[in-house]
Amino acid sequence: MAEYLDENEGLSFLDGDKDLYKMLLDAYVTENKFDPNALKALVQKRDFEAAAKIVHKTKGASYQIGATKIGGQAQELEDILRSKVSPDASQRSPEEMDKLANDFCDSYQKCLEEVSQALKNY
Repeated sequence: MAEYLDENEGLSFLDGDKDLYKMLLDAYVTENKFDPNALKALVQKRDFEAAAKIVHKTKGASYQIGATKIGGQAQELEDILRSKVSPDASQRSPEEMDKLANDFCDSYQKCLEEVSQALKNY
């Protein structure tokens, strides 16, 4: 079983339409355009609103294909960035925020690898 991508969950959103699911997986890889370096740079500049927008987009795309683990991680990071939890991003050290961004980027890369592998099955 994949750690990040639950194909059955993704397919359940589409009434089992494998052709449409393949299209969504392909779009996740080619069109999502999540740039880990951009996120890290925004966090380092402490531009938390712009960073939150990047994470939010990735969250939605991830949930749409059944990648709930990265979707959940994105939600947690977005909540920190948008001050929906305490301590929020402004209350955390730059080092802690860098670590959170790096951890998210590492997880996203693993998710992307799983999605790319799943595409080979369709």
